[in-house]
Order: sequence, then structure tokens, then C-alpha cells
Amino acid sequence: MLLLFAVIFAAVAFRLQSEHSRVLKALGAEKGESCESAVARLARSADEAKLIPNLINRFDKLIANCPFPVLLVDEDRKIMDLSHRAEGELDQPRKGRTMLETLESHELDAAAREAMATNKPVDLTVRLYAAGRRPYYAKLIPISSAGNKECLVFLQDAASIIEFGELRSQFAATVSHELRTPLAGIRAMVETLQDPDINPEDLRRFLERIDRETNRLGQLIDDILFLSSLESGATNLEGTAELRLVVDSLQEKLQPLATKLEVTLKINVPPDLHVSLPERMAGTVLSNLLENAIKYSGRGSQVEVEAIREGNMIRLAVRDDGIGIDAEHLPHIFERFYRVDKSRSRRLGGTGLGLSIVKHVVESAGGILSAKSREGFGTEITVMLPEAG
Repeated sequence: MLLLFAVIFAAVAFRLQSEHSRVLKALGAEKGESCESAVARLARSADEAKLIPNLINRFDKLIANCPFPVLLVDEDRKIMDLSHRAEGELDQPRKGRTMLETLESHELDAAAREAMATNKPVDLTVRLYAAGRRPYYAKLIPISSAGNKECLVFLQDAASIIEFGELRSQFAATVSHELRTPLAGIRAMVETLQDPDINPEDLRRFLERIDRETNRLGQLIDDILFLSSLESGATNLEGTAELRLVVDSLQEKLQPLATKLEVTLKINVPPDLHVSLPERMAGTVLSNLLENAIKYSGRGSQVEVEAIREGNMIRLAVRDDGIGIDAEHLPHIFERFYRVDKSRSRRLGGTGLGLSIVKHVVESAGGILSAKSREGFGTEITVMLPEAG
């Protein structure tokens, strides 16, 4: 009887072991892995599988809404997906077309092929004909999807960055030149003053010139710092100013200069016109416009300041009936350090930054600046500024 029970138990145990092995095999268990562990692993895989559609959806949205052109290409460099920015900026490339057909860049095509072959990112700068021959920084990142080779192509318009670098270099060179000119003059005059035999009249004249040059140098440095503050957004442009009060204050300040240059000032600014600018900024705008008009309109001319309300804007005009500006120079007068008459500007103490400062203040405040002139018939500069509520 005992022998019979032993045989039955052995048979059951063998059957259970056989079923256990079949279960482990069905679960895809690894060597030495228990049923419980295999079931837990499969459960985790099932949970992860549920996330895949969400991840794919997020990836698609990420590509579509990237703020710069992005392409996803397959091993044959055919476009599988692309961002909205790529559709608009790259002359509407289409899915299914090759990147070479769309962008006409053999360099970019070769870079994508290299990235997928080496499985390493590739960086380069290319000029894309399909984008109007603009330079782009490109970064190509190879990825693998279900065993298939793909490549993400990120493009960044480099034109503005290159232009900014060139402008910065040009600005630095111009500033150096502008600072060096008065310094050279001061140095030469100081050397002359060291002559023990210099007569009192020459001494007085040279000291006056040194005083003018140092004042001009100080004004130039102040203007450069002020313009830099405006461009960086560090200057506060929130506030309200009554134009008539600003104009009256400036008239009192600039009247001696106008009298010296035989220029008549005419003010036509009614009270209770308020602009959305701090009083100091409104004064900066008007001071630069008025001083320029007085200095450069010519002797015997008339300078008029006029302000009127137009809708929710204040229209401010500074006009003169003087020598005017040639059509060749007019488009450039708001550029930094641009001077229509360089020798006259330096003689009168100009830094070449006044109108550039006006432009930055006005546009930063949400206004519009324009100029019209005719050589021999005067100049008019108009500023449209939001009226203070």
C-alpha cells in the first residue's frame, strides 16, 4: 500500500513539475526566474505598453509645435514628420518627399546619412536655397524605432545671430573710433600746453577746446550707456508726462542756443495732452529732436513744435524750414553714429546717437517714428505716442 502511495505521489509531483515548466515557458521566464517574478514582470510590461500611445502622441505634438523647423526622416532621408514651423519657413516641405528634394542641400543629406550610419549626432552650418539662401545651424540626431534607423533634423535660422554679431563688432569699432577722436584731440592740445613759451591767448583758446572735447566725450559716454540700457530693457518706460510742461521746460533750457544760432522757436502744444512715458523719457525725446532742429536747420530758420490728439494717440511733430536733408541720407538718420554732416556735427557737439535714442524710446513705448525732408525746404520728424489713460 505504501509503495502505491509513493508511486502516485511521484506521478503527481512529476505532472506538477511538468505543468510548472510549461507555465514558466508560456510566461517567457528567464533562467532561474519564479512564476511570481515572471508574472510581476509581465504586469509591469503591460502597464508600460499602455503608456506607449500617450508617449507617441506627446512626441508627435512636440515635433509639430517646436518653435523652430524640425524634420523626422527615415533611412532613405524621406520626411516622415515635421513641425509647423518647418512647413511655413521651408517653402512647405511635404511628408514622403526626400529631404534633398525639399531643401536642395547635399550637405544636409550627407550629414543625415552619416548620423544614421555612425549612430552619432552631427552638427553643421548650411545655406538652404528653399529658405531664400538663408544660413541655418543644423543638428542631426540619429534615433532607432522598432529596429529602423531614423534621424531628427533640428534647424535654427542663423542669419539674425550672424547679423547681430556683425552689428556688435561694427558698433564696438565705431564706439572705439568715436572715443578715440576726442581723446586724440585732447592729447595733442595737452602736449601743446606743455610748451613753457605758449602765450596767454593760445593758452585760453586751448583750454576752451579741451573743455569742449571733454564735455563731448562725457556726453558720448552717457549716450552710449543710456542706449545700452534702453536696448537691454533695463530702463523703466512706465509713467505719464504732460507734453506742454516738458516743452516749456525745454524751451527755457534751449532758448540761449536758439538765440546764439539765430533760430526762432514756435510752440504749438496745448495743455492736458498726456503721453504714456515718464517725464524724463518724454524730455529725452523732445530734447533730442529740438536740439537737432536748432543746431542743424541753419541760421535764420524757424523751428516749430506741434502736438495734437489723434484717436488714442498723441501726434507730436518737430519741424523746421531750414536746409533740409538730402534723400540719400534720410533713411539712415535714426541709425547709431550716422551723421549727415560729420564735421558740422562734431563742431556743434553732436554724438550721433540722439535720434537713435529717440527711436528706441518711442518704439519701446509702443509709438511710431517717421521723418520727411526735402533739401533746402526743411525737415519734419513726427512721433506718434499712446495717450495716457
